[in-house]
Amino acid sequence: MAALLSSIAFLVGTFVSGKALISKSEIEQVFLTREKKIKMYYYTLLVLSGLIAFLIGDLYILWHIFINDKTVETVNWNFAIALTLVVFICCLVTLGTLAKLIQTFFIKEHYKYKVQLINIGEVYIIGMMNEEICICSANPNAEFVREDLESILIKLDDLIHKPLTREKIEIPQKTTWQKIIQLNH
Repeated sequence: MAALLSSIAFLVGTFVSGKALISKSEIEQVFLTREKKIKMYYYTLLVLSGLIAFLIGDLYILWHIFINDKTVETVNWNFAIALTLVVFICCLVTLGTLAKLIQTFFIKEHYKYKVQLINIGEVYIIGMMNEEICICSANPNAEFVREDLESILIKLDDLIHKPLTREKIEIPQKTTWQKIIQLNH
């Protein structure tokens, strides 16, 4: 019984913290650390997989009730539950890869926030090293280019009172071969 309560408490805590991450605004998500972005990604993947699985399971049940003229009692519930679980597991495995494929081959631009710093000039916020340090670069495509680029570490306190500008930036063009190799990383 204690294990069940612990599991339920763990799932509720994970759900609440995941919900809090995805409900942040776009500007708040820029300042999330890598660990929080990973948690947000897996939470979104888990929820989306669950929604798709329940939708497929419900469609199976509704199909048998309304199209095949069966009653709720005569629907094969074991198959409906197994179908839901199989779809959930398949979605967990494939949705992340599908999203990466779409991002690699079809997304042509991304958005970055730019800030003007007195001693440094214009820099783009690339990510967060930890809760207090921002990784910035003069190149807005620093995360897409694997060359040695100059990164600048800036305290978050130094950015708080500076105006941020959101810019739409084109992703550097790559050959199809480079895109395929990028999928494996």
